[in-house]
Amino acid sequence: MSLITENAVCPALEVQGIGKRFGGFWAVKDIDLVIKQGERRAILGPNGAGKTSLFNVLTGDLSASSGQVRMHGEDISRYPMDKRIRRGLRRTYQHAHLFDGLSVRDTLFLAVAALRGGWRQVWPVSQRDARVQQAEALAELAGLSDAIHRGVAELSHGQRRQLEIGIALAGEPRVLLLDEPAAGLSPAERPKLRELLTSLPNHITVVLIEHDMNIALQTSDFVTVLYNGEWLADGTPDEIVLDDNVRRVYLGGRDGD
Repeated sequence: MSLITENAVCPALEVQGIGKRFGGFWAVKDIDLVIKQGERRAILGPNGAGKTSLFNVLTGDLSASSGQVRMHGEDISRYPMDKRIRRGLRRTYQHAHLFDGLSVRDTLFLAVAALRGGWRQVWPVSQRDARVQQAEALAELAGLSDAIHRGVAELSHGQRRQLEIGIALAGEPRVLLLDEPAAGLSPAERPKLRELLTSLPNHITVVLIEHDMNIALQTSDFVTVLYNGEWLADGTPDEIVLDDNVRRVYLGGRDGD
């Protein structure tokens, strides 16, 4: 079988027995996931479920205490974060830090430049610079074309979250991990985020942690629920809503993390 054919049938992300231990405490323990290429997967769970710890292990922010992570058939378990990024893995964070002194276009331009040869000879550039054109395309993809020349400090909270997603999309990622993209958004801003998530290119595999159940369930093909650092349930959004165990520990009224 050719390499192209093998990669075509490999899961976008495969997690086998992943665990992360801090001393005697397992933040994540024995997690198995198989996420298909182009799939939209939500990771849900109450406070302390281990969702962000799992993301941190997948991206290399934290080293795994056990288990294996494969992306498109390649074992990336021991790769540092920068090597995983070069393989096409991107993420956003719960609390991202943006440069308020830059414009939207300049922010996205720097994201593109960092992935295309680093920071050497970043400035000056012309309008015909391919990196400028890519930054403008990212702004359109993130729903920020109308704000492309505005300063980051002038953006609403929702627009800042859109910009973070635009940054993560630089370099055409294959797998995109979104950590609470709706955190802090007003009710009026949430439909815009939902529209953005559903409009992402189909070839990008998207995995998100989200507390807004409407956004999580309406933008996902499949849902995994964690509880106390361990797997609790998998299923379609409809199946998860009806799952008695999930309703008891998460949908039944306990606060999320």
